[in-house]
Amino acid sequence: MKDVGAGGTGFLNEVVATDGAEAMSIVVLTQAPGFVEVDRAESGPTLLPPRVGLEEPADQLRQLLSGREVDDILTTAQGDHLRILDLASDALPLARTQERTRNTLLQQRTHLRTWLARGRDAGANIGAGHIRWGKVTKGLTGKLAEFTVRYSGPAPSRGHLIVVELLNGAPANGFVGSDGHVLDPAIVISNKARLRQEMARALRTFGGATRLAI
Repeated sequence: MKDVGAGGTGFLNEVVATDGAEAMSIVVLTQAPGFVEVDRAESGPTLLPPRVGLEEPADQLRQLLSGREVDDILTTAQGDHLRILDLASDALPLARTQERTRNTLLQQRTHLRTWLARGRDAGANIGAGHIRWGKVTKGLTGKLAEFTVRYSGPAPSRGHLIVVELLNGAPANGFVGSDGHVLDPAIVISNKARLRQEMARALRTFGGATRLAI
């Protein structure tokens, strides 16, 4: 489920344009009538802070989510939208992953894009959890569960190389992704500007993988 306040941020457009959006439950908090599904939300004045009673939004949210199986929740809201959402938070079901964007709009946009890229397509299996980032002499590292991904510098031919390792420092060989293909722990990326995003993608792919029997 994604509950995305618009408010001129463009977040809603990014969510709707995401591959697999048709399988998501996208809820928008509007001025009137309050919480609605995305196909009922209109642009412009209706996306101003809602003028609804404190009990009504929670009831609307419960009705919208009734009977749905919710695995993950991301909320993106600011100002009065966030205040109303907090007041209706009891209507949100418990989920495997519950996140809320915060801080500056730029940080929120980065968080949103990272969340959208985490394998929400049908049949995908990803590793959830908080990635711990750090820096060593050679560059950026990230850790998730038993996996560590490291930036290893320029690739032999072209691009940049990142390597996924196990706790003992050995390459994470012998893992199969949700599509049945064996995962290569050495990954070449073409654009260093996307280094952190590609490292996160690699960690979550391995985090949701199955290890082959030895």
